[in-house]
This record gives sequence, structure tokens and C-alpha cells, in this order.
Amino acid sequence: MRLEPNWKFKNLDNLEKTNWAEPPFGSKLVQTIHKLRKVPLNEFEVEDMRIMIGQNISLKFLIPLAIEQLQIDLFVDGDLFEGDLLQAVLEVDDSFWMD
Repeated sequence: MRLEPNWKFKNLDNLEKTNWAEPPFGSKLVQTIHKLRKVPLNEFEVEDMRIMIGQNISLKFLIPLAIEQLQIDLFVDGDLFEGDLLQAVLEVDDSFWMD
């Protein structure tokens, strides 16, 4: 997959040419996911990647970011435990890796 040179400075709505409306209900997870779609990828923190990857959202953009972090520290952690980003990446469905 080829990404444009400045893709990390865009948010997921821009990259996917979509606009997720306001969340249909108020769970914290849904609110967080909708908010993160508006954040430029270069501002994502480890926990942001872990949440989105764990929900199988925008993997073609978030997996490369996660791999960059994992190359620096394989056991980098978000808010759960040491290595939680690695676990989220390893649990991505095989179909993503096949594409």
C-alpha cells in the first residue's frame, strides 16, 4: 500500500474521505473513537493506537504507526499493561495481514 508523503499529519476522516457523525450513543469507548478520528495521526499516543487497533478501525493507517513504536520499544504500553500495543497488533485478524 502506498501512502501519500504527509499522511501522518492528517486525521482518519481526511485520509479515508469520510466524516463520522456525532456518536450515536454515549459510551466512553464510542466517544473516544469518534474523537480520535479527528486527531492528526502524528499526535496519536500509544493508548490511542491501542484503542483504535483493538476495535479494528483504520488499520491500514494505524498498523504502520504501531509498528514504528514497536520497533523503538517492543513492550511499549498504553494505559493497560506493558506490551498492550503489541498484543493489540498481534490480535488483528489474519485477513488484514493477507491483504
